[in-house]
Amino acid sequence: MWNDIVRFLAGMWVNKPLMASLTAIVLTQVLKLPIHYIQYREWDFHKVVDAGGMPSSHGAGVAALTTALAYVVGPKSPVFATSVVFMAIVMYDAGGIRRHAGEHAVLLNRLAMEISQSGISVETSAAKEPEGERLKEILGHEPKEVVIGAIVGVLVGVVFGKWW
Repeated sequence: MWNDIVRFLAGMWVNKPLMASLTAIVLTQVLKLPIHYIQYREWDFHKVVDAGGMPSSHGAGVAALTTALAYVVGPKSPVFATSVVFMAIVMYDAGGIRRHAGEHAVLLNRLAMEISQSGISVETSAAKEPEGERLKEILGHEPKEVVIGAIVGVLVGVVFGKWW
């Protein structure tokens, strides 16, 4: 049993696309710390685990995966083609739909605060939530954050594709 686990983990370690993708995700999440510090002059260690922000770990992860797959299986492979489509969907989602959901959360939080301050009583299941409960506002990315993340991902994918 332990031999199987060791072989499984060793197989994952030499899987270039997987290691490239995971490395790009971790790298971009860590890069959010100094970038946030440069922008706001404060350290926010939650940025390492938060969604959203510069650069996009979504864009980096799928770009690294796709780039490394180009080296491993070649651009004619159906696996590579699948990864390209997957990358397009994830990047569109990260920079579009999820970003808009975050913008909606900002408006809903503001509306809830104004209703609460006005003293209006609202009888809904949502009104029974603990007071002060807010929707998460930073969910997605601005398009430039996705593009920068994708650039980081491509660079990581090239490094892993050529030298891992």
